[in-house]
Amino acid sequence: MRGTSFLVSVLCVLVVVGCGGGGEMGETGICIYADAGGELARDVEVAFDRLALPYRELDERDIRSGRLSECSLLIVPGGYTARCVTALGAEGFECIREFVAGGGGYIGICAGAYIASSRVEVLGHPRGLGIIEIENVRGAGLEVRTIFVTQPDHPIVEGCGRELQIWYQNGPLIEAGEGVETVAVYEDGSAAIVCSTYGRGRVVIFSPHPEGSLEGGVDAGEYGTLRLLENGVAFASRSK
Repeated sequence: MRGTSFLVSVLCVLVVVGCGGGGEMGETGICIYADAGGELARDVEVAFDRLALPYRELDERDIRSGRLSECSLLIVPGGYTARCVTALGAEGFECIREFVAGGGGYIGICAGAYIASSRVEVLGHPRGLGIIEIENVRGAGLEVRTIFVTQPDHPIVEGCGRELQIWYQNGPLIEAGEGVETVAVYEDGSAAIVCSTYGRGRVVIFSPHPEGSLEGGVDAGEYGTLRLLENGVAFASRSK
């Protein structure tokens, strides 16, 4: 993958305590969870290749063993929430919390959005990451939907216009809580893109898929949502 000056500008140095030891962040920068529950990681990777953003894949063992110390940003993509919760477990979740609290960025897309809240609808595993004050109402459908920007001056939607067509694949209908910024909403007023902070880290949540869909034949470049993803990466990578 090709390096860019963009990544250099968003890297931050952090230390992760526990979770396999941790240590000073290396040169990886962007890390994508690509294990059980993150089945749509490839869609994000293709989008990053188009944006010339370097990244590396992490599996659940990497997260539990402290490899987040080599990252500035973790992306948990779409997939299956229950599989993700089971694979990462309480230990993996705690490692992610420590990573974000210490200044790491987190982007959750669809399944990654579901697990970010305090509660998830997974039998036997009701506790989510709890890194952002949101409530997720389970949504359904595979289609291109319209989202409406509520904060046109926000960095995440810079250069994106007031309305966007974007791929939706069973993502949550988000109710934003205290300290959470709603950046864009669906037609029914439920939040589609939100962001907040957790400790020294930034959290960006996408209910829909700014990366598009390989299986659905949705080209994020044609729809203009690649810009959303690029902006989200830049925003989440800057710690407080």
